[in-house]
Amino acid sequence: MAFSLLTAANWPIVGQLCWLLGKVMDFIYTMLTDTFGLENGVVGLSIIIYTIIVYTCMLPMTINQQRTSKMSSVMNPEIQAIQKKYKNKKDQASMMKQQEEIQQVYDKYGTSMMGGCLPLLIQMPFLFALYPVIYNIEAYVPAIKSAPDAVQRFLTIPNLKEAPIQMIRNSGGYSLPAAAIIITAILLPVLSGATQMLNIRLNQAVSGQELDKDNPMAGTMKTMNTTMPLLSVFMVFTLPTGIGLYWIVSAVVRTVQQIVINRHLSKISVEDLIEKNKEKAKQKAQKRGERAERINEMAQTNTRSIKDSANRKTSTLSEKEREAKVERAKQNARKAKPGSLADKANMVDRFNKNN
Repeated sequence: MAFSLLTAANWPIVGQLCWLLGKVMDFIYTMLTDTFGLENGVVGLSIIIYTIIVYTCMLPMTINQQRTSKMSSVMNPEIQAIQKKYKNKKDQASMMKQQEEIQQVYDKYGTSMMGGCLPLLIQMPFLFALYPVIYNIEAYVPAIKSAPDAVQRFLTIPNLKEAPIQMIRNSGGYSLPAAAIIITAILLPVLSGATQMLNIRLNQAVSGQELDKDNPMAGTMKTMNTTMPLLSVFMVFTLPTGIGLYWIVSAVVRTVQQIVINRHLSKISVEDLIEKNKEKAKQKAQKRGERAERINEMAQTNTRSIKDSANRKTSTLSEKEREAKVERAKQNARKAKPGSLADKANMVDRFNKNN
């Protein structure tokens, strides 16, 4: 998965976003080098500023997603009770009834099943586009190619293009003490895993997942919450330290955002969220109703216009013209070829007249 994300620049939409984010990274790097005259650690500092800017731009969608998570923590007990009620019923009628009752719960709280998915779907292309820009930063910031090696140094990281595993192997070949290199190489993956775990815990505090002991997805969520930090440890240990630095900074930024969001949401009661959601749902329903009415009016208008045009065509024919048409049709029928349908129809007509 990680290596496919690193080549996500070739994906549709994501590739265009990579180009856009690459311009942002190039602007940050140029500003730091040309405006402030920095050289040592410029690439690392650019990655930090770049990560903060992108995640700050995505903050409104994150807040919306967390509001949905808070609503889910209230709805989940009711939804789980419905799922438990129909647990052993697999017939179509029961499944449809279960779906209907779950939809009623969503309607009760003024939200929808897809309410939390849309912000995440919008965020995903941006998240995918972040990795290629950092992994292949020289392609997006050409000035780095001709820059001195000092730009790739950052604190005790000798080169952001090298992975921690390489740093340990070559620990004696840098200007810094070998002990400092080894500690840094070990600390980066550990920090990545720890910040990921902290971020997951804060997300659970909002969504209330820790309380959902009867949730059928609880086992899967628990496995994912354990696996993701371990995966980040492995990734940071084997990929260039620039990716590791981004991973740690992004987790720290998300953690800070989550703390702020949690405090904000703690001041808002669930009842207020429900009322706001119901009002939004009502407005959407009204808009959908207005669209339906307009479509019906247009359909009726088109139907009336078709009928009117047909009536106008029939009304333009005079009585004499209609009689003339009927007479021509009768004459054509009398001249029908023997054995044709018209000839057979004439035979039937003569038989009916004689009898």
